[in-house]
Amino acid sequence: MIRSSRQNETAQPWSRRHLLKSAGVTGAATLGGGLLSACSDAGSSQAAPSKNKVRVALGWLKDIEFAGFWNADAAGYYAEEDLSVEFQGGGPNTPDTTSLLANGQADIGVHANMQILLQAIAKGNDFKMVGAALQTNPGGLLSLASDPVREPEDLVGATVLGQVGAKPQLDAIFELAGLKRDYELVPVGSTVDPLLKKRGKVLTCYMTGQPVTLELKHKMKPGKDFVAVTYEELGLPAYATIVYCKQAFLKQRGDVMQRFMRATIRGWQENLKDPETAARLVVDKYGADLGLGLDEQIRGNETQNTFMENELTRSKGLFRMDVERLGGPMYAGLRAAGVKDLPDPDEVVDAGVLDAVYRGRARL
Repeated sequence: MIRSSRQNETAQPWSRRHLLKSAGVTGAATLGGGLLSACSDAGSSQAAPSKNKVRVALGWLKDIEFAGFWNADAAGYYAEEDLSVEFQGGGPNTPDTTSLLANGQADIGVHANMQILLQAIAKGNDFKMVGAALQTNPGGLLSLASDPVREPEDLVGATVLGQVGAKPQLDAIFELAGLKRDYELVPVGSTVDPLLKKRGKVLTCYMTGQPVTLELKHKMKPGKDFVAVTYEELGLPAYATIVYCKQAFLKQRGDVMQRFMRATIRGWQENLKDPETAARLVVDKYGADLGLGLDEQIRGNETQNTFMENELTRSKGLFRMDVERLGGPMYAGLRAAGVKDLPDPDEVVDAGVLDAVYRGRARL
């Protein structure tokens, strides 16, 4: 999980950096601050270094969030495309991927926070979004089944546990639902403890994080013991795990981008069928130094998979982006949250790469 400073982080409540920093389940591909570390041997493709080497800035720790990339790398799909891929892992104190690409320190970026990426484009960066792995952003709200939040009306008069930066999105939920703003935001960390202690009605969360903690650690059942609702279900849709690059990269090395996406999509297609393999790769190889639990990574990956497909991706392939959906309900939600100067949606998405990869098919 995308900006250039912690000031930006506090403005993005649905970013993983906020929601998973303390949860310890799945990282959160988003935000940053210092300098991305170079990848280890475990994060590099099997292909020998060549003129087709590409540096990929991930935006967060090397966890299950990047499952399809790990599958593609471990299976040799990048090598088959004559690519040598260097994955640069991020973390709480690393710079945003947009800064790395703007400064020439990476060729391709993977961003969790659509808002920050769009704002970077609006500021003059010539970034193009090539595709989005997650068609629904997994950020949302978590509540106990005894006092659930399932729709905007349930937030009226509620005490919301979360980061200060959640306020714009909460305000937007009320505005889009035609409700008067009536809630109290209480700053807390990312653990589920404040919710379990009933210090508030609802907790900001990431669906692959805190709900998984309730299931595995606290033996609670979704629906019966707790309710998790995405921001999209509350009226704020957004893409996540967005692959992007500079316009100049597409012009100069468009074939490289196509080969990278072809291998990557193959990895994600496999992940939909078998979420356990990538989880083991994370625990044993790519994120071996993170101390991640296998059960948590598997469950988080299973949950992540539920956000990958919709009608568009089933008919035209994974990673597809709908410009009308972006400029329509997604932009409406951002504007309701106070975001201004959004770039022309037709100018920020490049569908040509995936068109060339799929060639009229929906699967590879």
